[in-house]
This record gives sequence, C-alpha cells and structure tokens, in this order.
Amino acid sequence: MTSTKFQFTPDVLTVKVVVAGPGGVGKTTLLKRLETNNYIPAISTVGVNFLVLDHEIGETILRIAYWDYAGEDRFKSLFPGYCQGSSGGIVAFDTSRIQTLSEIPEWLKMMKEHNDPDLPVILLGNKIDTIGEEKRKLIAEAADKFVKDYGLSGYYFCSAKSGEGISSPFSHLGILLVERERKGKV
Repeated sequence: MTSTKFQFTPDVLTVKVVVAGPGGVGKTTLLKRLETNNYIPAISTVGVNFLVLDHEIGETILRIAYWDYAGEDRFKSLFPGYCQGSSGGIVAFDTSRIQTLSEIPEWLKMMKEHNDPDLPVILLGNKIDTIGEEKRKLIAEAADKFVKDYGLSGYYFCSAKSGEGISSPFSHLGILLVERERKGKV
C-alpha cells in the first residue's frame, strides 16, 4: 500500500511596489543589494527599472514587482502613470545629503494622488554608513517627524554598500501588504 502525502501550497500574492525619491540616493543599488546580497553600484536609472522578488510572509508568498523609478527631474512627468495601481511604496533619501529628504513630499503627493490615499509607504534613509552617530541621531529625529507629518508606515536607515538594515524595511512593508490583502484592501 502506498501513501500519498498532502502537500500544502502557500498562497501567492502578487503586488506592485513603487520605489521613488530624488536622483542619486541609491534606490537601484538598494534593490540590487536586496536581490543579490552584494554591493553592485548602479548607474543612473533611465525611466524605470523592474525587479520581481518573492518574500515569505508567514504562509504567504508575496511576489513583489518593484518599480524603481528614476529620480531626475526630466522623468517626473512620467511618474504618475508608472505609479498607478501600486499596492505600496518606498520613498528613499540620502542620509549624507539631508536636503534630499525635503524632495520626498513631491513624490508622496504623486503616489497618493494616483493610488489609495492610505497606501502603505516606508521612508528609507540610505547611505547610513557615510555619516557619524551624532548626525544619525539628528536625521532620526527629522525622519520620525516626517513620518508623523505625512502619515507614513515607518522609517528605516540602511546602507546598500555595507548591507546594514537592508531587509527590515522590505519585511515590514511585506507584512503590511499581506495584512491589507487579508482585509481586502490590496
């Protein structure tokens, strides 16, 4: 007598996440680090890059199509069309150039206008390896205030170069997306 085993197949949830922010903050390099766990310096993105990665969130396989959007001004007029239909977002700034944080509201406005206003968005400060502890504390205060002022889902600091803090923001966003799907909001 042969026995057959029941094999559980986890749910697969496919979503779109837009990654935006000023040019040169390291959005593409962050995604390359997430994909390969290696530092791969990227050249400036022209238009949009795509990356699809699977993340395990409990019993769910979350397949995220990351739309990595170029941050240069010449591409901003195309952004609303590209970000439409997103389930979540990541807005990135460069911690060594704090002025890049002041450019994030424009990206957020476009994201929210063309998607659910309650879109879960994570603020991500890249290049944390390039600043000292004192500056890190000041930027953390500014990021905390920014998240509260704009109703974001959280903030994280990371370094695409060293790998510090890379997985946490993507895991957090993944959990938020699965929770929204369970509530019927994705």
